[in-house]
Amino acid sequence: MDKKQSALGSYPAHWGLVTFDTVAELKHGYQFRTTDFTSSGVKVFKITQIRNDGVIDISSCDYIDASRLNDFTKNIIQKGDILMALTGATIGKIARYKENEVVLQNYRVGNFLPLDENVLSKDYFYYFLTSNYTFQQILANQTQSAQQNVGKEDIHKMILFLPPLPEQKAIAELLTSVDDKIDLLQNQIATLEKMAETLFKQWLEVKENNGSISQLIQLQNGYAFKSKDFKESGLNGVIKIKNISGGIIDINRTDFIDETVALGIREDFSIKSGDILIAMTGAEIGKLGIIPKTSKKLWLNQRVGLLKENYKGAKYLAYLQLKSEYGQDYIENAATGSAQPNISGSSIENCGFPILSEEEIKEYSIQIGELYDKVIFNLGQISTLKTIKNNLLPKILNGDVSIEI
Repeated sequence: MDKKQSALGSYPAHWGLVTFDTVAELKHGYQFRTTDFTSSGVKVFKITQIRNDGVIDISSCDYIDASRLNDFTKNIIQKGDILMALTGATIGKIARYKENEVVLQNYRVGNFLPLDENVLSKDYFYYFLTSNYTFQQILANQTQSAQQNVGKEDIHKMILFLPPLPEQKAIAELLTSVDDKIDLLQNQIATLEKMAETLFKQWLEVKENNGSISQLIQLQNGYAFKSKDFKESGLNGVIKIKNISGGIIDINRTDFIDETVALGIREDFSIKSGDILIAMTGAEIGKLGIIPKTSKKLWLNQRVGLLKENYKGAKYLAYLQLKSEYGQDYIENAATGSAQPNISGSSIENCGFPILSEEEIKEYSIQIGELYDKVIFNLGQISTLKTIKNNLLPKILNGDVSIEI
C-alpha cells in the first residue's frame, strides 16, 4: 500500500490529513460549583468517571437536584458520545458513553462531535481518538503546570487521518466487533460477581464481624524496586498502583525490569493468574483487582499488597469483605497520613470478619472459588482481546494492514 508521511508518521496515500476543527468540534461541559451538588438527583459526569483503562464508571458520580435538569439540557451526555478527560492524572483518556441513564457533562470533560457524519464517522473518530497518534498530540499540547491541562484551541489544531467514509465504517466495524466481545465478557463477569456477592451476604450478613480476615489471608507487601530498574519494555512486567483501577488490573501497560533484576528477587514477589492485589497508598488506596489468566511474568511493586490465602479460595472471601462498603470504610478509617494516606499490611489483615470454623471457611471458599475461576478466565480473554485491538489499530492507521470494504 502506498503511503504518505506526516508529522505523526506514515498513513495510506489515498487518505486525507485534516485538522480536528475542520471535521469536528470539542464541546466543554458546565462548570458546576461545589454548592450545586446534592446527595441525590441527576448524576454529573466528571473526569474521575473516566478510569485509567478507558472505561466509564458512573457509580461514584456527584448529583445535582433533579428539579434543575431543564436548566442543563445542553449538557446532557447522549448515548454513544465520545468523552475525554482534559485535565489531571487521566488527561487524554477517551471513553464512549454506553449507558441509557441521564448524566450531565461537567467542565473539563470534553465531548467530541463530528460536524458532518457523512464526512467523519463518529465510530471511526472514536477509535482514532483512542490511538497513540492522538495521545502523543495531547501530551505535546498540554500546559506545564501543577495540574496538567489541554485547551480546546490546541485540540482543534490536532491532526486526524481521514480515510474515505466507506473505509472509516469498515475500520470501525472491525474494531467494534472486538469491543462487543469484550463487553459480553465484562457483562458475564458482572453477573458472576453479583452471584458471589449474593452468596457471601447469605452466609455472613447475620454474623458479627468479631474476628478478622487474618483467618483467611496474610498480606504480602511488594518489592522496593529502584527507579533505575524500570524499563519501557521487556519480559518481566511490574504491577504498580497505577495498574489497579475500578476492580481491574491492567497487565498490558506495565513498566518492566530486566531478567538480571528479576533473578535477584524472591519468588514471594512474583504474581500469577488469579492473584488479588490491593492498593495501599495514595488516591487509589483500598482499590482491589484480580490478575487475569495469563502466562506473563509479573512482579509486585512496593505499596501494592498481595492477598496470600490460608486455604484454597479463602482470598475471595477476604476480597469480598475488603471491597464491600464495610471494608472500604474500614480502610479509610485505618489509613494514616493526610497528604498521602497509607495503610499497613497488618491493618489490612485486621479488617473485621465473622469468626468461622475451618470447615466453614473451606466450604465457602470452594463455592466462591468456582465462580471466580470463571471470572479469571474471562479476564484473561479480555486482556487478550485488548492486546489484539491495541496492536491492530496502529497498523491499520499507518497502512500496514488494509481493511477490505
